[in-house]
Amino acid sequence: MKKYKKSRLSFDEVIASSKFNYYKNMKWFLIAPAVIILVAIILLCTVGFKSGIDFTGGSVMTVYTNSENVIEGAEQYDANNAEDYRQIQDKIDAVLEANGLSASSYQISSMDVAEFDVYGGQAVVVKYQNAEGATSQEIIQTNNVIHEQLLQAFGYDAGVDGENAIENTGTITPTAGAELIYTAIIAVVVAMVLVLVYLGFRFDFTTAFACILALFHDIFITTAFALIFRITINPAFIIAIIAVMCFSIFNNILLMDRIRDNQKSGVYDNQPNEVLVNDSVRQTMPRNVFIAVTAFVVVALVAVIAVTDVRDFALPIAIGVLASFYSSVFITPSLWALAHNPKKRKKLKAQKDKEKDKVVV
Repeated sequence: MKKYKKSRLSFDEVIASSKFNYYKNMKWFLIAPAVIILVAIILLCTVGFKSGIDFTGGSVMTVYTNSENVIEGAEQYDANNAEDYRQIQDKIDAVLEANGLSASSYQISSMDVAEFDVYGGQAVVVKYQNAEGATSQEIIQTNNVIHEQLLQAFGYDAGVDGENAIENTGTITPTAGAELIYTAIIAVVVAMVLVLVYLGFRFDFTTAFACILALFHDIFITTAFALIFRITINPAFIIAIIAVMCFSIFNNILLMDRIRDNQKSGVYDNQPNEVLVNDSVRQTMPRNVFIAVTAFVVVALVAVIAVTDVRDFALPIAIGVLASFYSSVFITPSLWALAHNPKKRKKLKAQKDKEKDKVVV
């Protein structure tokens, strides 16, 4: 007789046949977030956030790369070439370090040098923090020195009107960053209230509060990792937090919708919330895993290959995707099961049965 090999179970079948109790093990799943947040609190009290110049204040310089070689005697670079771009950064870093400063970010841009009939020419924008405690006059003096030294480093001091190839774009005041934080906080609070109301009417307020707690978890974990890994806090990070909120809400609605459908099916009318939650998590797990893995891989690749400004945006989203998956599977449904009143569910079922009896009569 032929022996047939047992076919391997698919991922969906492995999850469906799993006997793991998500509800009973929730206390263990709360340990990791608690430790991460505790470490972040310690770092917050000791070293604080790594704030970008939008929040601390700083200066901006725009350096023409002379890629068209229109300024004779000056060095020529192509910022789109990785080696040239590195050399540009090295020259600027050397000048800033000589003045006790360091670059916060670089960005390829364009600028006009009218004296050489250059319009929309390739340029590199560098942002750097001003010296701590420096007055406005001291900042202006330092920027003038940096401007002169950059002219020498790139060879523009040798050409007629070459000083215009490097532009002292100006300063960024911390007031703009404070206004951005204030606006972001208002936006997050308003968003949470709207989510609470929406989920309260679409599902119930037990579901709404469970999802809001999960939302706080995802925001705190993402911010905690920003503290731990010294991710720059800038406008891109604020936008990333809002993107994480959207992903968190989507993941939680996906699961809570399955719980509601299972409730309506009548199969779990005489079952405790624990059984309902465990089965619902198993049923949605494959989809949650595929969504989380796909989103994480795409965003993580962007974080790896992108420039610094984009990395500051992509990396928090990648962390938030994992945090959102974790909370929507291991925390939110169990919180709902703890708070939801099964008696209310039975009362609703009794009302439905009465309505059915009336129809039959």
